[in-house]
Amino acid sequence: MIKTIIFDLGGVYLNRGMWIAEEIFSKEYQLPLEKIVDVLIKKNYKDYFSGKITEQEYWGRFLSEFDLKENWKNLRKVLLNSFEPQKGMPELIKDLRKNYQIGLLSDQTKEWWPYLNKKHNISDNFDFTIISAETGFHKPQKEIYKIALKKANCKPEECLFIDDLEHNLEPAKKLGMKTLLFENPEQIKRDLEKINLIIN
Repeated sequence: MIKTIIFDLGGVYLNRGMWIAEEIFSKEYQLPLEKIVDVLIKKNYKDYFSGKITEQEYWGRFLSEFDLKENWKNLRKVLLNSFEPQKGMPELIKDLRKNYQIGLLSDQTKEWWPYLNKKHNISDNFDFTIISAETGFHKPQKEIYKIALKKANCKPEECLFIDDLEHNLEPAKKLGMKTLLFENPEQIKRDLEKINLIIN
């Protein structure tokens, strides 16, 4: 029996703000999108989102890679303003919370999380939040899922984890958690109803 549902943040509760910002940077500075993704995500994402480097170092690597003369704080502003709640998700969370403990498990940074949290009142909608930079681990490292289970205070089989990336679901499955792949709010609501979870 499911007692706790844990949601991802970017791409699930919020839109994929990183992707939107990367496209803006590509158009604004006439840079290849593929290389922007490579620098911001593939090369430096894990170091920054697990708290191993500072935000200034993260953006510094990006500016250096493209030899851009730009204030990194301007890039930060564009990125953070690209995030918005997915239509219907706050309402769905509110309904589910009447019957289940609801958690948030997110790869987020100690600088970005407070801004996004305050702007969108995110933590008010969850019973607990786990942020990668605050733990030193990130998805799909198994340690962060164990932290989530401990925070939820429930057995793996009593916990459902929802993420928009398949590889982030695998460690949860191996630990015995139930999982659902998120595509859009309408789909996830249907899938929750299919496994007989109460939405009201």
